[in-house]
Amino acid sequence: MFLLSLAVGLAPRWSVADEFEDFAGAKNAYDAGEYEAAVVRFEALLESDPKNKGLIQEIHKLLGVSYLFVENREEAEANFIELLTLEPGFSLDPLVFPIDVVDFFTEIKARHAERLAALTKARADEEAQRLKAQEEKRRLEFEALRRNVYLSRNRQENSMLVAVVPFGAGQFQNRHKMKGALYLSGELLLTATAITTFVLHENLRDHSTEPFVSENKREEYERMEMGYRITNRVSLVTLGLVMIAGIVDSLFYFKREEITWEPLKEKNVPENLRPGGQSITLIPFVIDTGIGIGASGKF
Repeated sequence: MFLLSLAVGLAPRWSVADEFEDFAGAKNAYDAGEYEAAVVRFEALLESDPKNKGLIQEIHKLLGVSYLFVENREEAEANFIELLTLEPGFSLDPLVFPIDVVDFFTEIKARHAERLAALTKARADEEAQRLKAQEEKRRLEFEALRRNVYLSRNRQENSMLVAVVPFGAGQFQNRHKMKGALYLSGELLLTATAITTFVLHENLRDHSTEPFVSENKREEYERMEMGYRITNRVSLVTLGLVMIAGIVDSLFYFKREEITWEPLKEKNVPENLRPGGQSITLIPFVIDTGIGIGASGKF
């Protein structure tokens, strides 16, 4: 796992290193005048989909020049157009490249001047929009830092009586809403079960004592009555245990007083509590070695 993590972490670095190593190999062929080999190596490097923008520009530049040297003007033009698409203002240095290559590049640039100008304008507008959005984001962040934040202090005094009330009352008072809902629904369900089974087993017990009921029917009533009676007692015991657990939980988390803070809009803050303007107050003081004046400021 460690080796796998290390490999994943270093993979991008290795790929970047490979890009520059392959570029160096292709440029060696170019510098040696082996332009056909340079074309093959530069094309293979482009097919590997390099990520560095500056490297891609350099590849298209040298690949276009290499194609010119092997008399393939069509591919040379295609690579120079790709270069100008990436960098519309690019120019070849006449001190580095032969004048024929520079003239060819300049001709292509002039031929596509209108499209390159539109591309330059579009990128400039995009950059202006990006800078504007960045500036607006900074402004909003600065405004957020300057904005006064008001908090309302709420004091809630809890009741011990509510804490010992079942059906989740104590949990709701402690602000444990999910727990309160569980205790409330559970205790209501157990209460309904206890009441229903009590009514059913009492009704069956009355039927089992009627004089005109057959022996088989009486035995069936007695079995059903016993089942309802057992269910009733189990539900009552469970209800009691759940109520005790709820009360214990409520008392465990009980706090006599609870302080909460809530955000408050500035318009709801009284004027006398809002910060005023800038002021400086001079405060005279006396010490063992003499007297002095201090300053207290509010900004």
